[in-house]
Amino acid sequence: MKRTLYTILGVDSLATSEEIAAAYARLHAAFQSGSYDRNDWVLVREAYAVLSNTDKRAMYDRSQIAPPLTRSVEQAPAQQGFSLDWRYGLAAGLLVAGLVYFAKGRAPAPPPVMASQGVSQGATQGATPVLMQDNGGRADQFAAQPQAMQAPASGGSSGAMSMEDLFAKLSPYVARINMYKGSNLVGTGSGVALGGDAIITNCHVALAGSRLQVKLGQDSYEATVVVADEERDLCKLSVRGLSAPAVVIGASSEVRTGQRVIAIGAPHGLDLTLSDGIVSSLRPLDGGTLIQTTAPVSPGSSGGGLFDSSGRLVGIVTFQMRSGQNLNFAAPAEWIGSMRTRSGGGLIGKMSAERAQDNPGQSAQNGDMVVGAWHCHDTIGGTSVLISFQDDRTLEMRYENRVSPGRWMYRDGQLGIQFANVADTLRVEELSRDKMILKFNIGQRLVCARR
Repeated sequence: MKRTLYTILGVDSLATSEEIAAAYARLHAAFQSGSYDRNDWVLVREAYAVLSNTDKRAMYDRSQIAPPLTRSVEQAPAQQGFSLDWRYGLAAGLLVAGLVYFAKGRAPAPPPVMASQGVSQGATQGATPVLMQDNGGRADQFAAQPQAMQAPASGGSSGAMSMEDLFAKLSPYVARINMYKGSNLVGTGSGVALGGDAIITNCHVALAGSRLQVKLGQDSYEATVVVADEERDLCKLSVRGLSAPAVVIGASSEVRTGQRVIAIGAPHGLDLTLSDGIVSSLRPLDGGTLIQTTAPVSPGSSGGGLFDSSGRLVGIVTFQMRSGQNLNFAAPAEWIGSMRTRSGGGLIGKMSAERAQDNPGQSAQNGDMVVGAWHCHDTIGGTSVLISFQDDRTLEMRYENRVSPGRWMYRDGQLGIQFANVADTLRVEELSRDKMILKFNIGQRLVCARR
């Protein structure tokens, strides 16, 4: 059979881009395991560089139906190993692709989605942390496929990999998470495979819906929460029917300010979006170290992975500061090993409380200290409610088995709360990092403790 770029990758000439990417990923894994010849790997990379680019592939396909440049394989005498005839045909195909490359001045096909890297401006006083869950619509039509290029590995620390190889290695671990209430999609987030049926994500993603769906690769699965560590905003999911590889987890003690990192997630539902940056700071917080990074993230990135240049998971993307540029934060990945089910205000509440303590005057003005989860007790009626105040000025009140979404606003010691058909203004009699007392106009009080 005639040797072509398609047969080098082991796919049919009518193969889709998804099948070509999957074939390359399989051969890449075989090469990394040492079971694939290095010389043949060069041909594989060249074949993928052509077939993963729509224009190059079209030009190559046209070259295959043109009059033959060499004798056919059937006419050639039998030889040991590879026939010289197919090499001539392959060289001709690569030559045509090369002419297209130089004529158009275009580089090989880039990875699916590459977010641009901005320049960190530093934390602005009064900057607001924002959870990275996306409450917009889904973007299935923009689902990305694993891709890689043949560029050589970039320089850097020992074990560093090129961006293309990092994406090819890590994309099988990163999932998109859809959150539903009934049949309605209420948001999207990201997750990382821990091996078997386990996925790690943020609790503000996992607990936002009554039903969770995990999309890993081309398959979708139903998922349930098995460990909810709300204190650290990390939730572990059990995904029915999933058998995923386990990502390698790195230690935050080995993370250094200034080192290169990449984030992979599903911002706005766009699967497998890759962005890169540096570790801009390491911030101690409650028995761990938050990783501050310039790697761009967006709503929907929550729960995605932050990886070092060797492909180790060093953080779980959790939130960003709304004010300022590229002030993004990830929970340390080593927290995954010590997770336990417990309630709490989450990292965003803690960061807001820490900043409020540092600057109480400004915090009282913009309501930062209100942000977080509070357990509130009605001193007269004896009932209790759980109220979660989000930084985007939305709230969620849980009473018995009912959940009521709404909005809130804080100004001059007054807390305005609005639900679908009810609005009220409460006087804030006391507000500190751990305690809040709210007084209704009728004299009724809610005494709240931060979770």
